[in-house]
Amino acid sequence: MGRRIAIIGAGPSGLAVAKALALEPKVSKLFSAIDVYERHPKAGGLWYYTGLKNHVTPIVPSPNNDESGEIASSDAKTSEQRFVSPMYDHLETNIPKEMMKFHGIPFPDDCETFPTRSEVVQYLENYTKTIPQSVNFTFNTNVTSLTKKTDPDQWELIYQDVFKDDESRTKLYDDVILAQGHFDYPFIPEVEGLKDWATKDKNSITHAKYFNNVEAYRGKNVLIIGNSASGIDIATQCITSAKSVTMSSCSESPFKDVIISHVAQIGKISRYDFDHDRSVISEDGTKLSGIDTVIFCTGYLYKIPFLKSYQVDSCDKSLLSDGSQLLNLYKQIFYIPDPSLALMAVPQLVIPFPFAECQAQYVARVLSRRVSLPSETEMNKSYQSELKEKGPGRSFHAMKGISDAEYCNQLFDLISGTEKDGFVAEYWDDARKGLRSSCGSLKGERLKLIVRHADNLKKEGKPFRLLRGEFNPTD
Repeated sequence: MGRRIAIIGAGPSGLAVAKALALEPKVSKLFSAIDVYERHPKAGGLWYYTGLKNHVTPIVPSPNNDESGEIASSDAKTSEQRFVSPMYDHLETNIPKEMMKFHGIPFPDDCETFPTRSEVVQYLENYTKTIPQSVNFTFNTNVTSLTKKTDPDQWELIYQDVFKDDESRTKLYDDVILAQGHFDYPFIPEVEGLKDWATKDKNSITHAKYFNNVEAYRGKNVLIIGNSASGIDIATQCITSAKSVTMSSCSESPFKDVIISHVAQIGKISRYDFDHDRSVISEDGTKLSGIDTVIFCTGYLYKIPFLKSYQVDSCDKSLLSDGSQLLNLYKQIFYIPDPSLALMAVPQLVIPFPFAECQAQYVARVLSRRVSLPSETEMNKSYQSELKEKGPGRSFHAMKGISDAEYCNQLFDLISGTEKDGFVAEYWDDARKGLRSSCGSLKGERLKLIVRHADNLKKEGKPFRLLRGEFNPTD
């Protein structure tokens, strides 16, 4: 009997690893089951967006795993109402389509350089059709518990139909791949006065995950916390309808050359004071009053609530920390104390689709036993070396510059000699690395155009809409 594989999540990384497994030589003998569990009605992961975000709110603050989560209203019944995507109405990719694509499957010619979210989800639907039918997809399914049993040595997976959450089913697997994504639990830092503010006006504190469009901010004074991609994007959109927009930042933006008209700047907030004219004070003493809404664009926590094993261990073998980092991972994929657990797409600042394929080709070969993992001692040595180089916390998973390309090519080295059979991702040659290194500047120029577009919409009294048909990266 072949090994039974469970993949949790049918987003880009779940699809990539499902395809790679299904294309392994002698797959029918190797694997008796390749089962993919997805909460939504179809594939796409975070790209599956419906706009139904009024049924869920974040716990404020949410500084770590123990003090974080979402509050769902009693009328949140469907998967679209319960499991909110961080996408929003007017969103395009931050990555050019030539870099974002899966290997050998280009985006349609009529897609512009930076595709819209709807074009991406259609692309993913088409990609799903290329996955062999030996993969079994189970949609509208929420995994509620995942526990490693020792007798026998198996994973117990418990799941529910999202429409029948009073009924649970159980299946056993030899290996589990977590591809559920890491953009689910908002990180909202704990700052003096913030909890009091949220208690007195809970609807005025939110996170980028719950942003749909600018309509909710019409005529309001908006404070945005964070100046990375989502902060800049949401601030730009809000200037078309808000009374005022202020951005708080504690470090230099990756798009420092993008100046957003009509957006004031303030430093890191040290105190929130609801009772004194809904004001905040920054670390340098600057005060801002009359704030109607605060939008946190501060990222997400690494949290896996359904995982009941390996969360906390007294022998330094925990998988999860406070939410800023995942621990004890070899090549940021395999859980070292028990490599029957693998995690996809953990690193940040990467080109996600081709990155997932590079990880997938390695995972598939390890699970099929065509490639062997090093000993636990050697994997620990590799992990500790990486930890020493990058440091603990959020920086551990950040792949700055083109380090994601270097990482992917290291994975190619690990599958050397097996490339003639099975799925093979696209190698990052010098030309591809060059294109990778230009992604930030291309998006920066694009954002400058979007800012001018938003300025024009503001002058015309129109809400934000996507800019289409007015960008040529060779200009």
